Amino acid sequence: MTSPPSGTPVTMASRNPAAMDPILEARGVQKWYPNGYHALRGVDLTVHRGEVVVIMGPSGSGKSTFIRTFNALEDFQKGSIVVDDRPLTNDVRNIDAIRREVGMVFQQFNLFPHLTVLENLTLAPTLVRQRPKREVEQQALDLLERVGIHEQARKYPGQLSGGQKQRVAIARSLCMEPRIMLFDEPTSAL
Repeated sequence: MTSPPSGTPVTMASRNPAAMDPILEARGVQKWYPNGYHALRGVDLTVHRGEVVVIMGPSGSGKSTFIRTFNALEDFQKGSIVVDDRPLTNDVRNIDAIRREVGMVFQQFNLFPHLTVLENLTLAPTLVRQRPKREVEQQALDLLERVGIHEQARKYPGQLSGGQKQRVAIARSLCMEPRIMLFDEPTSAL
């Protein structure tokens, strides 16, 4: 096996042989920024249901850019992406449907500073999925317990440490019950 060229992200996968249907496929994905920088150069990736994939590479190699294309937070100019049998196109309804099924934990957490931890967790499931608030609140409290910060539910993000904010971001994403989870630098603050 040869090493990839310097600066190329590397993927590592853990396969679940019982679930080999692809849930995410990227073929020949290319992205240029307006300044002409070629950030993604024909990237291919297949992720099967139940599979855990790690994308590794040096800073600036395109890891964050690549995973942000899966839910149209970054556009791409060439290639194709299929998420859970749904081609990623410029159709806003299609993008919304994909985003409902793809959870994302960002490097910078992106918590709403004016909302409590509990409100951060319950906002999207009640608005987007239209689930009953009481049901979502119980799920949110259970998830906060699971990530070890149940006691922080009534605090605001500004009152939390970086690691606590990271765990809130993970719980918030899980609260949407996504079919796919994307983590950008998932352990940076833990």
